[in-house]
Amino acid sequence: MAVLCGSNAEVCHSKYGCFPTKGKYNHEMALRILLANIESHANRYKRYIVPVLSVSMDFYIRVFVRVFTSANEVKKTPLKLSYVYQCVSCDSFHLQCVGRTVTKDNTVKCAPGIGPVVPQGCSACGKKLTMGGPIWSGPMHDQEWVVSTLAEAKSRKDRYPAYNKIASVLTTISEELHDIPLYFSLHNICANVKCTSPSAVLFRSAVINAGYRISGTHANPLGLKTDAPWDVIWDIMRCWVKNHPVKEQPHDSQAAAILSKSPKLEANFSRVASAISRAQAKKIKRFLPNPERHWGPKIRAGRKITSKHASLLGPDVVNRAINGAASTKDENVAAPNNPTPETGGTATNGEDEPSTKRQKNCDDRLSTEP
Repeated sequence: MAVLCGSNAEVCHSKYGCFPTKGKYNHEMALRILLANIESHANRYKRYIVPVLSVSMDFYIRVFVRVFTSANEVKKTPLKLSYVYQCVSCDSFHLQCVGRTVTKDNTVKCAPGIGPVVPQGCSACGKKLTMGGPIWSGPMHDQEWVVSTLAEAKSRKDRYPAYNKIASVLTTISEELHDIPLYFSLHNICANVKCTSPSAVLFRSAVINAGYRISGTHANPLGLKTDAPWDVIWDIMRCWVKNHPVKEQPHDSQAAAILSKSPKLEANFSRVASAISRAQAKKIKRFLPNPERHWGPKIRAGRKITSKHASLLGPDVVNRAINGAASTKDENVAAPNNPTPETGGTATNGEDEPSTKRQKNCDDRLSTEP
């Protein structure tokens, strides 16, 4: 999971054929890297995949796909893959499709995409852009299947011990914008401009009033997916900062670079009903709390437990492990290193020495007698 999220880009490229970029969307990008890798292997046998459900939950990812055989559909694979351009300073990212369609003589064919879609510098803060991919940019879920499965699970919830978890994940996925790849975090883009964060309802309302769509994501409770371009998103944040002023930022900071531009769009933060999802309106839980304290992956077997593992195992477990190791060490130090022959041990007796060594010593004594 860490490799797919970008902790080691070289290993990810060698295993999955994709170069990851570091962004707040790393859990969804892990799903899309895996789907692109599955599609690549299927294409070698004239097959292609159709994702049914792609889930990032707890500390793992899992995808369910259907595999079909069609040489013509395999040729359309470049239309489902995209490269990602990620700004090294702010949270702006852009996607460029690997292929495009070309019509010639009433025949539709795939051709290489035309790019780059962005300049070398970020249009928001002016910093450099890193490129990653290719990732799966098509839909990750079959919305009809998700809705039907959710309805069936509700009708038989007594038969599923983990019904609450199943319902929360499927409910969140059913409300996602399935045709929009990747997401961003509202709190992080507010951190880019050093301002207080507006509520999710106000920000969603501003995006909807601007004429775009927006939704949440199952991979991150704070994540938002929208078809609005980044110019519109930053204009909304500039209008928010204008109404909620911030301290003057250093001239060479990303916040100063973003806020120095005047907004071309006048954001409207009036609340709209569609800014609240159906699950929120019905007060359906979408993200359940952890089942126990210190929930998460534990340390690898054989590792020494130290104080830095308190967040994973809990302070009580760490203290017991450290105190137990210390008491064992004290017992080893208190034990005698050279026990007496009466107690039996490793005393250097003639009886414990090898017979060849005793024979050699006897020969030496005989040779030295007059």
